[in-house]
Amino acid sequence: MLSDDRRPIASHLLLIIIVISAIGVASVSVTARAPPEPVCGVCTQALNQAADDHDVNLERSTSKMTVQVHPNGTATFTAWVSLIRGADRLRNVTLRRSIVRDVSYIVTEERRNLRTQIDRNTLVIRYRAAVAHQSLGVVRFDAFETSDAPLLGGSGGEGTPYSGADTLVMRAPVNYSVHNGHGDSANDTTIVWEGDSHEQYAGHIKDDIVISFTPADAIVPAIRVKFAALLDWFRLLV
Repeated sequence: MLSDDRRPIASHLLLIIIVISAIGVASVSVTARAPPEPVCGVCTQALNQAADDHDVNLERSTSKMTVQVHPNGTATFTAWVSLIRGADRLRNVTLRRSIVRDVSYIVTEERRNLRTQIDRNTLVIRYRAAVAHQSLGVVRFDAFETSDAPLLGGSGGEGTPYSGADTLVMRAPVNYSVHNGHGDSANDTTIVWEGDSHEQYAGHIKDDIVISFTPADAIVPAIRVKFAALLDWFRLLV
């Protein structure tokens, strides 16, 4: 049995242990995220599932998506999905659009000017979405950033993005250059991620990445990118 002198010490130790345990549990909850989600949803098994919901037996082959970023912060997304089976059924415009609309997209919650077509045995999807913004003349593609889970518990947090397509290509806006290296390969105007649309979560994209594009004739572009990032951070605070 503890003496009266030792009881306050024991109580404090117990309180410290409880607080540390609570922080540990909260940390696990805060970092919890949804499963990874594809940039090109129609390039994955999600397309097969959506087709099956409409009684269409569909089998995919290879796939590719290009993301053409524009100076105004929008981008044009174009996907090509080769089909081994199901192309004939998808020549029905209403059916095809219904299937495509049922497939989710992580970086484009609002798709504008959605267009679909069947070109021989290839499903082609094209749409536009707001996925970037301009700061100090720098176009910052921030659609790959993910939101954190709610504080102090609960499920939540967006899933980290992966390409979804066998090949995902991002192109800089006209008269802009890619700042720093990204993806599996990159040059001044193009970034490429290689994946496997038949393998879940293949084609990893770096977590919470913001891709910057600077004017091709910019002087000291690295400094401009840092100031643009600082300005965006400040805007979040006010």
